[in-house]
Amino acid sequence: MQRNVLSVLAFAASLLTLSPATLAEPAIPDYFFSTWTISKDCSEQHAGPTGHVQTGLRFGIDPQSDDGLTFALKPIDVNTKLWPGNWKKVRLEYRAGAKMTSVPADFECVPGQESASPYLAMSSFSQTAEPNYEFEHWYGILLIHGEPHHVLIFPRDVKGESSALIMIQDVDSGDTIQLDHNGIIHSES
Repeated sequence: MQRNVLSVLAFAASLLTLSPATLAEPAIPDYFFSTWTISKDCSEQHAGPTGHVQTGLRFGIDPQSDDGLTFALKPIDVNTKLWPGNWKKVRLEYRAGAKMTSVPADFECVPGQESASPYLAMSSFSQTAEPNYEFEHWYGILLIHGEPHHVLIFPRDVKGESSALIMIQDVDSGDTIQLDHNGIIHSES
């Protein structure tokens, strides 16, 4: 009996050495704070070829966080190319998951052939709830022309082409607007 009590006390003492941070959130991988360059934009182009982003623009994630949970997207203007709209106001949260080791077929991107992908072909598709993917990623909300959009950024632990993927998805179509912003943007580090 006394041995059982000692075992329970030893286990309880071991729990006290764990900090609240250890119990709360998984560690964010270092490569999630890399800097990337936009290489391909396969978002729906109803807003024009530079409606969302232009190739050559850069972005990163600010590793400093006021609360330890949300991080700022750092859009980096390059020469005369500027990030449009509200990209500089996007706050992101880390979503744990499996490491993305290859680009899923639905995330492939051939500019001008957006309708070739089952995901990208979903014109006028919206999803009110936060999209759920098994891969670790950043999640935030972006306003495009005043309408909310889910933004998911999937950093990959590789250098070069498609080392980060940005998914844009319309949040809702409550005002019966024509949805035209879904898509995938590929980036390289």
